[in-house]
Amino acid sequence: MTQEKNHGTEKSKFEPANFPALGDYLPAYLHEEFADEYGTAAEAVKTFLADASGDDIQNLREEWTLFRKTLAGRPIGDVQHALEALGVAWHPETEQELAAIDEILSRAEA
Repeated sequence: MTQEKNHGTEKSKFEPANFPALGDYLPAYLHEEFADEYGTAAEAVKTFLADASGDDIQNLREEWTLFRKTLAGRPIGDVQHALEALGVAWHPETEQELAAIDEILSRAEA
């Protein structure tokens, strides 16, 4: 992961290539019709967890944690653009939506 200077502080730069599991799995569940199929992003992630192997769950959880740390403190628009770069159609509007995914993944059995 590269670093970029931002007004005297260093921030991690988001690079989609550093998140292969997110790019592999999230677009399959958080696609353009996920709301019709699952209702919410949280329900889509729960469905992934029901379908996935332990290794896939662990990889997704680790990358999601890194994704959240990389984008911590940034505007929600930056998070939306990062998700788009991974092929995800979901555009979270609030930090609470993202925190719901954090909670679901933190409780998931790998």
